[in-house]
Amino acid sequence: MSISNNINLFADLLSERLKNGLPGSEAQDIMAPSNRRELVKLSTDADKARPSSILIILFPDCMGDISTVFIKRVEYPGVHSGQIAFPGGKFETEDTSLLQTALRETKEEIGLEIPENLVAGKLTNLYVPPSNYIISPYVAVLDKIPLLKPDFIEVAEVFSVPLSHFLSPESRVVRSYKTNSGIEIPIPGFTFGNYFIWGATAMIFSEFLEVIKSINNN
Repeated sequence: MSISNNINLFADLLSERLKNGLPGSEAQDIMAPSNRRELVKLSTDADKARPSSILIILFPDCMGDISTVFIKRVEYPGVHSGQIAFPGGKFETEDTSLLQTALRETKEEIGLEIPENLVAGKLTNLYVPPSNYIISPYVAVLDKIPLLKPDFIEVAEVFSVPLSHFLSPESRVVRSYKTNSGIEIPIPGFTFGNYFIWGATAMIFSEFLEVIKSINNN
């Protein structure tokens, strides 16, 4: 996405768009794994889902585009081991809000402190059956390229990608994934180089991209 207009104008347009109705679950479901509906239906703990939040970080890159930040989680004995994600994590008792959770986790994971006034708004919550989390996605817009200092205990890699890459249909693919029960199912996702962005991250990002498209169209 070009930022021939200044980043502050983009931030204002995005903030206004996020306040005036979201694409919602229909946009999220574009990138939902084929077994998601069944997993949601079979979940018996959805009413006890643990609150968590993530932060989509946008900034003007050196090519005149707007880029966003992804992390690759370290390998660990958990359902989201090694996956591509946005900075974020679970709500802690010391957090005053889920927005603060997202900002705290961003600082812990990639060493980036973002003031609340740079947060443009929020996307639609997303329930994740495998981990029983309900994610609140927030969006922040920075006015310059951030200096990132990842915590390599939690984060294996951190990288940024121009939004324009994901607005191209070629970035969307479907891959085969083998579940714990040995069944292979189709998984839609976004690709960037060797990275495959799928699951909750892809679903959240799918809604966000619909918001960006609506800004571009206007």
